[in-house]
Amino acid sequence: MLERLALALVLLLVGLVAYRAFTAWQLRRASAQHRQIADPLLTDAPNVPTVLYFTTPTCAPCKTTQTPVLNQLKAELGERLHVVRVDAEADPEAAARWGVLTVPTVFVLDANGKPQRVFNGVVGAPALRQALQPLGNAAA
Repeated sequence: MLERLALALVLLLVGLVAYRAFTAWQLRRASAQHRQIADPLLTDAPNVPTVLYFTTPTCAPCKTTQTPVLNQLKAELGERLHVVRVDAEADPEAAARWGVLTVPTVFVLDANGKPQRVFNGVVGAPALRQALQPLGNAAA
């Protein structure tokens, strides 16, 4: 019994480490992309923090949970936050550039368009506010 518990804990730890490594890789890839060229998704972005949101038309959690959270934040913050919604099926090149493998995927960018955080899966408003807070006046 203890052996199974130990094995489960080891597998959980390995999964957590793998997830952290993947999100770190994704953020490094996006940051490197940011330094090389100006991404076409961000050409119209104002000089405020940006949320880059990858979704698909068939993503149920995107429709029922993630989109309402982003709409709520946008309503709260108004012009202090820019939200870019990207259909990963319609624009697979953009998804590849950003290293997106699942939807929803949400990147939090500073006012200069540099990626600061990435969330794979649904992320709530409190976590997004916390990610935006160090970026200036967006979460004030």
